[in-house]
Amino acid sequence: MGPGHQHPRVVDPPDPGELRTRIAATVSDLRSRTGRSLADVANAAGIGKSTLHAIESGDANPGIETLWALARALDVPFGALLEPPTPSVRVVRADEGPRVDSEDAGMMARLLATTAHGARVEVYALSLAPTGGRDAAAHTGGTTEHVLVTRGRLRVGPREQPVHLEVGDLASFPGDVPHIYDALETDTKAVLIIEYS
Repeated sequence: MGPGHQHPRVVDPPDPGELRTRIAATVSDLRSRTGRSLADVANAAGIGKSTLHAIESGDANPGIETLWALARALDVPFGALLEPPTPSVRVVRADEGPRVDSEDAGMMARLLATTAHGARVEVYALSLAPTGGRDAAAHTGGTTEHVLVTRGRLRVGPREQPVHLEVGDLASFPGDVPHIYDALETDTKAVLIIEYS
């Protein structure tokens, strides 16, 4: 498909107050998601319950050692404590995701979601026009694509083995070989999930 990978954004480091607030929210969120008490996490991290309470309240400025201990106690990577907490329900409105168009204007992809842990997964909303097909280069080894047609008809899959899909049909195929996307009707729409191993 070829929406491509984006280069990492370079952002200024947060100020200490913002970082303290972020750590407070993240630690509290991670602890509450697992249903663990202050005492349980504090004991597992080898810190006092009052210290953990101060961290979650944003009244403490924990050092690296304390953050490593908390990361181990919460069973998360160290960096997870520094990232902003993600909401339990994330909504991406129809026109909000980053949009990438094909060079021939026959296909538009909008990134809806992505994961950052373990295998990377990206979710795209596709809009396709009949242009005789779009050849997509092979992605990195172990990539799998899943395509669900939500409007129109689509011929999709490895270049040597494309399949025809109608509304409600799903095809999963190796994305690490050359493949095609060929809309068979005007205004064909699909959801694409790409798994990178």
